[in-house]
Amino acid sequence: MTAMHLNSADGDGRALRARRRTTQVLRLVGDHVSTVAVGFAGAGALAWMMNDVTEFAPVLNISDNMAILLVLATWGTAMVIKGFAYDVADRIDPDSRDGDDLWDATTALRDTAEEITSGADYDDVRLALQASQVLPALHGLTVQLRNAYVQDGEMEEAAALADTVALVRAAAESMGHRDLSE
Repeated sequence: MTAMHLNSADGDGRALRARRRTTQVLRLVGDHVSTVAVGFAGAGALAWMMNDVTEFAPVLNISDNMAILLVLATWGTAMVIKGFAYDVADRIDPDSRDGDDLWDATTALRDTAEEITSGADYDDVRLALQASQVLPALHGLTVQLRNAYVQDGEMEEAAALADTVALVRAAAESMGHRDLSE
């Protein structure tokens, strides 16, 4: 696997890392808030049922309808938090707007992959992928990136991209594109 360490030349490295980290944390919150809500509701229900037997906390003396309402409120709050976390993460994600064209291409490729799982004809998708010249274009992009790093004397990044160039070349060739130039 190729590892790259891209440094921001404009001094925004820390801010960019902070936004990426915040985005990652918000997406984790969105991913796990449902589990926390279920755990919270389960613990509350268990405490409520135990309180019926032991009478240890007068605050847990609630009716069945109130218990159902509290569980639904907990779930609703979790869904609001989940939506908010994902929305804010999408808005502040620096990678979603850097290279909007590339982001759109990635979205289109993911949508096509989802269509295959939904029953699209995979032979048609393979033929379209070959005809679209996506892999040769990606090869050309990685070659240009590698060359730019070489020109700037950043040999560690250039070496990492050289590995990527080789892998993308192999992928393009396996899809029938043998006329790649370097």
